[in-house]
Amino acid sequence: MIIGVTGHVGSGKTSFMLRYASSFGREGLFVVAGLNDIPAMEGTDSFRWKVIDVLGAKGKLLPAVLDRINCEANIFRADRRVLVVDSIAGYFAACHHELLADSLITGEMYRHGLEEYRKQLERALFSYQGNIFIISAEPAELTPFMSTNERVYHEQLGAFNRSVGLKCHQWFVMTAGMAVDVKAIQFRGL
Repeated sequence: MIIGVTGHVGSGKTSFMLRYASSFGREGLFVVAGLNDIPAMEGTDSFRWKVIDVLGAKGKLLPAVLDRINCEANIFRADRRVLVVDSIAGYFAACHHELLADSLITGEMYRHGLEEYRKQLERALFSYQGNIFIISAEPAELTPFMSTNERVYHEQLGAFNRSVGLKCHQWFVMTAGMAVDVKAIQFRGL
């Protein structure tokens, strides 16, 4: 099962998702990717968190980390364990920095590279067997003041959100600490 949340910085996505995910099992893996700080983990006797840190430049390794977790998982414990991935925007930022480190990269090469990173992450997330909770972010509004690479970054983040939004069981949008399940209220017209 896939459950996602998106929203802007400081909207409460991480704390909401950690609380919500803990109601689905007895143990959890919290994968922190990108540029985020690791929050204080609140656990109870009946629920324990293990933090897997792929911060900073290592954040681009997120698909490989997810594949390894999936391969080493005990299928008989899958219903008791949850996986929370925070944050997709951090993953894209790590990939962005990786691509820009190559001074020879062109605009089209950057677009292709970031799209490939997005597809690798989607493949790893969609092949995960168990309950996975994904924390993403809202892409910024595109403006004429953005560089080409910034526009590509936000376009790929938006493409990721659309892809996950179509496959997930629930998709929350956070605003000021309030979660709305937009998947439950989506228009089901023509």
